[in-house]
Amino acid sequence: MEQHSVNKAIIRDFYRRVMGQGDMAFAEEIIADAYIQHSPMGKPGKAGLLEALAAFKQMPKPVVTSKPFMRLIAEGEYVVTNICFDWGGVQKVVVDLFRFQHGQVIEHWDVVQDQPEISRNGHSRNGNSRNGNAMMDGPVDADRDEPTEPNKTLIAAYYQHIWIDRQVDQLAAYVAVDLIQHDPDIANGIAGLRAYLHQESMAIKTVHRIIGDGNFVVVQASGELTGKPTVFYDILRLSAGKITEQWRVHQAIPDKMEHTNGMI
Repeated sequence: MEQHSVNKAIIRDFYRRVMGQGDMAFAEEIIADAYIQHSPMGKPGKAGLLEALAAFKQMPKPVVTSKPFMRLIAEGEYVVTNICFDWGGVQKVVVDLFRFQHGQVIEHWDVVQDQPEISRNGHSRNGNSRNGNAMMDGPVDADRDEPTEPNKTLIAAYYQHIWIDRQVDQLAAYVAVDLIQHDPDIANGIAGLRAYLHQESMAIKTVHRIIGDGNFVVVQASGELTGKPTVFYDILRLSAGKITEQWRVHQAIPDKMEHTNGMI
């Protein structure tokens, strides 16, 4: 079995056995002793993670449990999950990024964002979505028959030219006209993305990691949103050399964290 498949299986079991069933022995087994935490609310080290997992184990669970994650994307030492859960009546959308070393999770990053409420007719109930698409909707499984490396190369150029250099006139070289958008701040289609790129309230300054899995590519980046330092995770679906669907989850970097590792 290829390493990315092994790592995927470990993370799938982590959600099922540890998060779902409170199996702390399995957590002890798969978390490396030198574990590095980047989640802004997480305490440092393996001990900090195990303490948080033990506390989560004591929390009441819903009577009916849903699928533990919707997207599971992996390449090399990295695994990305895209999940949602209910917290105090608010749907939270999360991207988690795990790094493996010697078969254990050695490092973890995440971002969390509130999901705008979407009505049955596809419109936002609270006016906070420009496209009417839920943040988690759309295809789940990566098509590994698609070429990972060319897709990653295209996305690297896309972020440099479009998001960092703001060469918006080149947008059609990368994005399908009928782009499906799941970022609540951006309208559907290439026109919606073009309009968003012309406003100045956000800027991506640095791309830190690009992780590809067939027709899915995940980008970890940082920059600013409404004047605040922010971490962005984009999940992009490609077809025939064009971006056809985009999901984005972002979170402002807090002034204080439980550790000194930073969010990126």
